Order: sequence, then structure tokens, then C-alpha cells
Amino acid sequence: MEEGIETTNINLKWLENIYNQITILQDLERMSREGCKTLIEYLQIPLEMQQIIIPEAQYKNMRFMALEIDILISNLTPIIGEGSKHYAKLLQKIIINIDNRNLFIKTIKKNNINHLEITPFLTQTVSYLVSIKSNVIKNISSILFIKDDKDKKKW
Repeated sequence: MEEGIETTNINLKWLENIYNQITILQDLERMSREGCKTLIEYLQIPLEMQQIIIPEAQYKNMRFMALEIDILISNLTPIIGEGSKHYAKLLQKIIINIDNRNLFIKTIKKNNINHLEITPFLTQTVSYLVSIKSNVIKNISSILFIKDDKDKKKW
């Protein structure tokens, strides 16, 4: 009996870990698209610094997002099996270039003032990562969501 309880506890902790990773990915997605999590965070950035801080934050969060998806895929290998190799292969296309900052951000000099701009490649990369994340979640939906039993009466 005690072994069953310990196994259940491990399973619950593992599911909780997966849930936390997905939550982190959601925050990273928002920050890699917008440069911050909330409107209040955005408003707290001084106007003259927005063109430097926001693109840099988008790039850094895109990097974290790719690495977090890589960790998630690794953690899900017992559930998705060979699917983890497929996702790792898709993700590798990003990871091999992730340190090449110039692909994702360009420096613009205007009136002797430098500011940063994200490139279309950063936006495309974030969309690609979101697609991988969404497919992974669909792939593990059976362990994340309770299926609606159509034969069961709803009260």
C-alpha cells in the first residue's frame, strides 16, 4: 500500500513539474512577443530606453523559450517516446542559430543615437517555437486534461 502512495506522489510531482514548465513557457512566449509581461511593466520602462530594452528582452526570452521547450521535451520522453526525437529535430533548427544575435536583432543608428529593432526572423522564430509548444501540449493532452465522458450524466 505504501509503495502505491509513493508512486502516486511521484506522478503528481512529475505532472506538477510539467504544468510549471508549460506555465513558464506561456510567460516566455508573452515576453518574447511583447518584451514584457504586463502593461504596467511596459509603462515602467523609460521612453528613451524602450527601443533598447524591449528588443533585447524579446530576444533573451525567445532564447529562454527555446531552451525551456528543449527541457520540456526531454522531460516528456517517457510519455511521447519517439515523438521527442521529432520535436528535438524541429527545435535543433533554432538552437543551432540561437546565439547569432544579429539574425534576431539589428542595431539602427539614427541621429547619432543607437536603438535596436527585432528582425522578422525573431517574430517567425517565436511563432515556430509556439507551434512546437502547442504540438507538444496536444501530444500530451491525455495526461493533462480529463476527458469529458459523453455517456456520463451531467448534473
